[in-house]
Amino acid sequence: MFDSISELSAAIAPVIQYHKIDDPSRDARVRGGFTPPRRFKRQLTFLKHRGVVFYTASELIEHYKQHGQFPLNSVAVTLDDGWQDNYTNAFPVLKSLGIKATIFIVPSCLGEQSTKAVAEGEGVRAHLSRAQVREMSDDGIEFGSHSMNHRLLHELPADKVLFEVEEAKRQIEDLTQKECRTFAYPAGYYNEAAQKIIAAAGHIAAFSTIYGPTDRFDLYGLNRIEVLRRDRFIFQFARKLAPLFATRGKAGNDQ
Repeated sequence: MFDSISELSAAIAPVIQYHKIDDPSRDARVRGGFTPPRRFKRQLTFLKHRGVVFYTASELIEHYKQHGQFPLNSVAVTLDDGWQDNYTNAFPVLKSLGIKATIFIVPSCLGEQSTKAVAEGEGVRAHLSRAQVREMSDDGIEFGSHSMNHRLLHELPADKVLFEVEEAKRQIEDLTQKECRTFAYPAGYYNEAAQKIIAAAGHIAAFSTIYGPTDRFDLYGLNRIEVLRRDRFIFQFARKLAPLFATRGKAGNDQ
């Protein structure tokens, strides 16, 4: 589907979003965030065979800041929440295909079984351990921040947002011994106050889901294309990602 398409469409960052690389658990009320491991491998293999070049989220942003546009035929694979299945199911696929990725983690959940990032009414689910994060980081996986406690930042006073942002960044950097440069808003929600705090903390970009502007790039409100469980077949996956590869020129009005 991408054979004759080489550039990105206006105001769509070439970033795809996953959550759980697993089959749905029995108590899962919201099953859209589950991608079965074999499907995950098929989707990434499809992109690789079509010449897509994979970047971490921060590499992609640095290219944009330096050149005023995203690299051609590029994609950043991101995974939110830092579930343990990202290690057991996603990491082997990424390693076997030689694909970079960025995982946005919630530091207070590491090594825990938690309900902080699951849908209301669902049971606890295991997150990555600290040892797993270190191993993946050493192997080239980038770790960004998903806040300290997965709280909705647009609902918090400024002092609480400051803690969620700064403490998460500090703990991730202490764990990986690498700079934490990117942020993903819990559930995608944000406001201007949160954007300013995230920028001031030293992040170079922050990702939403669908709540950022669609007519321009805002580096602290970038939308992503979420891959869902209903994207069962490759033609559905390709159709969903097709807007990433439509012709465009340089984007303006970035912040």
